[in-house]
Amino acid sequence: MTTFGTQILVCPHCSNKMYSYVLSSYYVHSSILFSDGQADCSPLNLPDSSILICTECKLEFWRDDALLEDENTDFSDSDLPEAKDISDMDFTFEPDFPSKRIAYYFSLLEKGFANTLDREIYLRIELWHLLNNKIRYKPTGIIDNLLKGNLKEAFSGQEEMPEAIKNLFNSNLEKLINVYIPENDGERLLLAEMYRELGDFNKALKLLEKIKHHNNEDHIKQIVEAAKRKISKVIVLT
Repeated sequence: MTTFGTQILVCPHCSNKMYSYVLSSYYVHSSILFSDGQADCSPLNLPDSSILICTECKLEFWRDDALLEDENTDFSDSDLPEAKDISDMDFTFEPDFPSKRIAYYFSLLEKGFANTLDREIYLRIELWHLLNNKIRYKPTGIIDNLLKGNLKEAFSGQEEMPEAIKNLFNSNLEKLINVYIPENDGERLLLAEMYRELGDFNKALKLLEKIKHHNNEDHIKQIVEAAKRKISKVIVLT
């Protein structure tokens, strides 16, 4: 069962008051987990709303910067507008929405919207997942690649990421690694995955060797095997 709470927000730019729903519980029937940490769930994941958009001044803000703590327990003011999020932006219904969303997140980083390390990490992980989506769902079977004439991909088991996307992907991951400081084995596993996807297999394997207390040994083995085989593409964890 999925349930929601309601929060009252005040825009940190123009002081406009709004409300926003926040997920309080969420039942997942099944999910597919990828090595970069993304999970595809049934029912589908609801859009994240850490970043919202003011209905008045149209500027982005972090939800945490806008909370009115003393007014969030008993919401009854139906005259307030509902805060917007990225799904309400004009480019949402355009055919190249995924690319527009990537460009939008990069623009937020460039203008200093991520004003803490945690927020920069959040945006760069979002970008990591979005850029991986460019190849995440493409078929990678040997027969499929042979029929397309992709001999290298047929025998490596990988789809090639377009060069322009690859440059963005690598640059983002390198900057993410520079600010990402793991504090537990789960986070060390994610850092090892960053190195693997960058093609730095030795660093990935050294990190993986240090992980002793992860709750799913099979996932570690799959990432270790991919690193040993010098496979850098995101993989499904089973």
